[in-house]
Amino acid sequence: MLSPVTNTFRVRVPARLLLKGDVISSGETVIAVERGSRTPRGKVEVLLEKSGRRRLALWGAGTTINVQRETSNMTTVPATQDTSAIPLSDRLPTFDELATFDAGAAWDRLSPEQQRTIGMLALRFGTVGQCEEFYHETIESVRKGFMSSHWTPQVQATAVWPRLHVQLIASAAQEAFQSLCDHFDPLWPELFGWQARDEVK
Repeated sequence: MLSPVTNTFRVRVPARLLLKGDVISSGETVIAVERGSRTPRGKVEVLLEKSGRRRLALWGAGTTINVQRETSNMTTVPATQDTSAIPLSDRLPTFDELATFDAGAAWDRLSPEQQRTIGMLALRFGTVGQCEEFYHETIESVRKGFMSSHWTPQVQATAVWPRLHVQLIASAAQEAFQSLCDHFDPLWPELFGWQARDEVK
């Protein structure tokens, strides 16, 4: 009998989509995500645990969180369904569309204005957006950091910043990622060629 194989990967998700067992950048594990009658509108309550201690965090439902997530390779793949009846704005790409996605062809279908906008968003995410967990307030935190623990001591020494600077860059990084996602979602019909196929029909 085969045993499930568990793999760990990093992912950025809105707080409302956190799952039990996710590990956030502070090393705390998500125990539960709730939105009760007393929870402020647009917020979620996240119960976290680390070293036997628990705390309740109140986060914006759309706040992007970096997590380590475990996934089993013993998953059930649902049968392929016909998506032609689903409006383009609500449609999700299929496995085949994602597995065979041709970024070059999709780029060529965009107008110069769209290419420029996406290019600028991608540049901001590729620079500022990549640095969210690079900097810490103490050298000890840098040495233990998920992103920075493998750096040389010389590089680690340059990653110690004042708290305000760390917070400002973390906020800018999350905004860069969110802006990129928000811009891409409406473009899926063009990027995956759905719009062209529907027009032919």
